[in-house]
Amino acid sequence: MINISQESPQDLESIYNPNLKAFESDAEAKLVDKLRETIKPFISLVAKEHGIVLGHILFTPVCVGDSNVSAMGLGPIATVLERQGEGIGSSLIKKGLQECKKLSSSIDLNAVFVLGEPDYYRKFGFELASEKGCYYISDKFEPYFFVIELIPNCLNGTSGEVKYHKFFDDV
Repeated sequence: MINISQESPQDLESIYNPNLKAFESDAEAKLVDKLRETIKPFISLVAKEHGIVLGHILFTPVCVGDSNVSAMGLGPIATVLERQGEGIGSSLIKKGLQECKKLSSSIDLNAVFVLGEPDYYRKFGFELASEKGCYYISDKFEPYFFVIELIPNCLNGTSGEVKYHKFFDDV
């Protein structure tokens, strides 16, 4: 049975491995470690089976244009290659969004953004960020940049570039 929980200090080395193996380089794995040391709030969840980390998801704050909208960015998310397609990533996303909703009551968190595969993220309720007036870097990312509002209509009247922490520039 897969258990999803907040990362613990004992998980840190194991978190590196799914991120390393799921991407073309070690950039995402290193990104998670750098962000952990710098960013708050920081939602980092692991999926474990029999104590072994099979997947990981990260949520960190993003800026939405010049607005005061409080939002998080989802990513990276990774599942060990031999267990992909079993729903581990989906479970991490669902639990992560639940954690964001919990956090929204204490820090007025409004929305979650993600850059990724359209068919995959739409099934969780994400919609194109461009429909809310938000974008990531340039138009070439428009079909892949999504948002889910934790507070309905929180992005009404908001527009602009969504900026992730500067560490994402190295990925």
